[in-house]
Amino acid sequence: MQPKLVTKSAFHIRGYELKTKNEDSQNNKDIPEFWKQYMQNRLGSKIPNPINENDEELGICTDFNPETGEFVYVIGMEVKKGARVPEGMIYRNFLGLESAVFITPKSNEGLFTSSIQSTWNYIFTKWFPQSGYEHYGSVEFELYDKRCYGSENKEIDIYIPVKKQTIKA
Repeated sequence: MQPKLVTKSAFHIRGYELKTKNEDSQNNKDIPEFWKQYMQNRLGSKIPNPINENDEELGICTDFNPETGEFVYVIGMEVKKGARVPEGMIYRNFLGLESAVFITPKSNEGLFTSSIQSTWNYIFTKWFPQSGYEHYGSVEFELYDKRCYGSENKEIDIYIPVKKQTIKA
């Protein structure tokens, strides 16, 4: 699983947030449940004026606290800078970043969540130690687009901010 390197411009999100933590894999329970509620309540259809008309949604990990393992997970859509924030939603700005982009293996509906989680695990336990890159930045995100609709061959992109490791003499 080799990523492609891309530069993502600064972007602005309107959506919903969840505070979770990676201790005892709590995030692996909280985030799928958050998505389930988001989908069941059709919250994406309530986000006004998204930039991408293809219903692209982002799942964003940000505000990571290394001491507690807590972070914020946002589900949302890109909007114009300074967009009004309806009650019950949040608005966030993110700086541009160079990212390694990983595509999850194609899977069916039943294996989709575990495919995403195993890709995240691969990135941090296998790819980073051998890549010559280091994590750089404060936001990682998943891009959900038309490839994850339906019940078969579902896949998403995972964007991880990176920079080349500096060699110490």
